[in-house]
Amino acid sequence: MKNLLTVSLLTGVLLLTACSSDSSEPSNDSSTINEVGREITYSLATDIQKLDPHTENVVVNWKVGFNVYDRLVTQNESMELEPGLATEWETIDPTTWEFKLREDVTFHDGTEFNAEAVKANLDRSLAEETISPTAYLYDRIEDIEVVDPYTVRFHLSEPFASLPAHLAQYGGSMLSPAVIEEDNEAVANGQDPGSVVANKPIGTGPFKFESWNPGSEIKLVRNEDYWGGTPNIEGVTYKIVPEELTRVADLETQASDIIDSVNPNSIEQIINSDAADIVETDSTYVNFLGFNTNKEPFDDVRVRQAISMAIDKDVIVDSILNGVGTIANSPLSPYDFGFADVKALPYDPEEAKELLNEAGQSDLSLELSVNDDRTRVDIATYIQQALQDIGVNVTISQMEFASFVEYTGQGEADLFLLGRSSPTGDGYNALFTILHSNKQSSNQLRYTYANPSFDELVDQSIQATDEDERNDLFEEAQQIVANDVPFDFLYYPVDLLGVSNQISGVKTLPSGVVLLKDVEVVQQ
Repeated sequence: MKNLLTVSLLTGVLLLTACSSDSSEPSNDSSTINEVGREITYSLATDIQKLDPHTENVVVNWKVGFNVYDRLVTQNESMELEPGLATEWETIDPTTWEFKLREDVTFHDGTEFNAEAVKANLDRSLAEETISPTAYLYDRIEDIEVVDPYTVRFHLSEPFASLPAHLAQYGGSMLSPAVIEEDNEAVANGQDPGSVVANKPIGTGPFKFESWNPGSEIKLVRNEDYWGGTPNIEGVTYKIVPEELTRVADLETQASDIIDSVNPNSIEQIINSDAADIVETDSTYVNFLGFNTNKEPFDDVRVRQAISMAIDKDVIVDSILNGVGTIANSPLSPYDFGFADVKALPYDPEEAKELLNEAGQSDLSLELSVNDDRTRVDIATYIQQALQDIGVNVTISQMEFASFVEYTGQGEADLFLLGRSSPTGDGYNALFTILHSNKQSSNQLRYTYANPSFDELVDQSIQATDEDERNDLFEEAQQIVANDVPFDFLYYPVDLLGVSNQISGVKTLPSGVVLLKDVEVVQQ
């Protein structure tokens, strides 16, 4: 019998709010639809890594991969859970979840989707040799039982309220079992996990992978047999265009239908072009200044606090972002279940200087690493100036995104500007991935911050089923982070997408996902 209390709780904790412009809705005027349904072009600021949801986990991959792969559970534009490849789910007992699967669904290579396919995917994600950065989302699954061809049960090591939400994350994407078998054989023969998937990212989604020319473009074509209805466009070519001014020019000249990573300073230009509009989406993303707690002086909380207190977040939001964003005080976004408006350190340069003197660090020289995103470079320049005012000399090291991710992931940077999204909409994921002492299991940033009191609160939150109890645990954990400052959470951005007036139906999620299945080409 379905555990209605649990299902209701999960719906409640994952209810988020997203705002997007009317331009993201499909046109209802059938007379304006181009029957040809041409291919569209989407300019990305950064290239993908390989489209393997079990071995790679960056937001740009989600933007492409969510159009290739499906998950058992999906999310709508308000981040509410909805059926995906699973039609329904229920708790059989506190540690057993049962999922009923859709029938007559096939992967792009013709392989049947069924319970065995689900088992193959979760087994691969959890396998030690896969080195999955999202294995922590599913590591409470002890056994995957194939009840019948279209029923699967997950037997857990302990109660796990967030399982359906975690299955909606990109890491829960379903790959063709035939490709998984081939990739596993390659790993057994000494190749890296995902070496086969990189060339064969085969899912059940609305678009099929056609090609990837790294650094240049990714091409998808529509899946004529998609279980959710055939897309209206022939396909999409994702162009890699790192320079934001070039992306804006491409949009204005109709060389691109969609561009991402729009700088707030470009909003007025795009709107006034009469060629495109801006789709704004409130985001679960939070941008932060990271400290390398592996080494001096960042192992001293006073130094971290001093640097945080030297930065005026109002300047970042009002002057650099032109007000398109809000000040952050937590690793959770206001749209995550468990978010609390905790007391953060104030802007106080004089107190910052005193803290540095107390720590014996009144003459510091540091490196601030940043990728080549225009907004982050502007923020880095401001931080450089702000820290100079308290006697800290900062050199900015700028690099392209892939190199930046590798560099920071190896624990090399002093200071770095980065961000994280909360794709599950649940506070546990946001708190665990970069702050829990076991975060190494998720292959996230390799810095040694650990607080046993924080860990205990986060661990308790995942087993609690009472909403008020979980909220209290999350609030206490967030206050510890605000005091310890392992990261200085700067602002919550608004996701800005430039969309041509020639198309409609672009759907954006607060997690950063851009869905293209319902895009239609409109005659001009």
